[in-house]
Amino acid sequence: MYYLENSDEESVYDKHLTYKVRKGDTLQSVADELGIDSQELRRYHNIYCPLPDLIEADFKSYLKFVILASEETKAKVKEEILKKPKKVIFGNDYKIPFLSEKSTKTYKAKYTTVAGSAVDVIEMTIGVKWLATDKNKYHLFEINREKEIYVNGSPPDSVIQELEAKTAEVLYPLKIVVDEFGKWVDIYNYDEIESRWPKIKREVLDYYEGEVAETYMEQTEYALENSDTLLESLRSDYFLRTFFNGIHVGYTGVYSFETEVSFPLEKDEESVFKVKQKIDAVLDDNDLIRIEQKGDYVDTGYDVIYGYAPWKGNFSSVYFLNPDSYNIEKLNAQCNIEYDEPIKATIEIELVKKEENQDN
Repeated sequence: MYYLENSDEESVYDKHLTYKVRKGDTLQSVADELGIDSQELRRYHNIYCPLPDLIEADFKSYLKFVILASEETKAKVKEEILKKPKKVIFGNDYKIPFLSEKSTKTYKAKYTTVAGSAVDVIEMTIGVKWLATDKNKYHLFEINREKEIYVNGSPPDSVIQELEAKTAEVLYPLKIVVDEFGKWVDIYNYDEIESRWPKIKREVLDYYEGEVAETYMEQTEYALENSDTLLESLRSDYFLRTFFNGIHVGYTGVYSFETEVSFPLEKDEESVFKVKQKIDAVLDDNDLIRIEQKGDYVDTGYDVIYGYAPWKGNFSSVYFLNPDSYNIEKLNAQCNIEYDEPIKATIEIELVKKEENQDN
């Protein structure tokens, strides 16, 4: 047992709460008994003790008392510790781990596109479920999209919008392959998706007719022609491209690096941006990991060859990750290019109903 007391000696020890050192005590053993960090125990004692009684590597043989912080002081110290920014825990080589095992989460997604004066806002709910991981650290995920989609605040209300929503049902559930850096690399269940098409096609043809419906049938069948054409078609999917963007990488000792990001600002076309990707070394005010990508459009140069001024544009994204699971809780991505008519896309994705999302 240990006990706390005030020394009978007329000294500095009379003014503080103290621990009486017993035979065999060490700095670590006393810290363990008191439930105090050994470095904090030494630090506080050394602030107030006489110079000869300083604790160095361990107690001096003649040390009789260790000065302890009062409960009030402990509370103040704890408060100061809580105020200090919490550091991000990195893996080897400053890598952000990709830990998605056994997770099932639901996200709200909102896409805002601007082309000239036309503005469209699409909102939907998307489920992301981890299924498996192989020996090469490739992950299998299942993506589900709820049937309810809102276009400019309302359910689809035009034939084109309805057709687009209906034909897209053939994709879900969609199973994708994601690498160890969190980047989407392939489709896993092409055969399963293709087998759904005859039923969806019959439902569409029973309800819709005319040239518009035939055009959507042709586009869908072309995308489903083989796994490569489907993969190419899905490269324009804003959710897959931003959510599985490969941000779980090494961030170097300076917490940033330069890279290129490609983004499907226009359907079936890739725009390239040279960006600086960086991570904050401490958690933000909401105790989340913050990762940012920001940079400018890389012009192909063809416009300059033909005497036109180069196109300009920029890309920016911010990701907020849970510091324990490293899973995405929220992201906001935006890119634009100043063509003859400026085009712009904004993608907002946020975790919903945390208490209902499962991690087991």
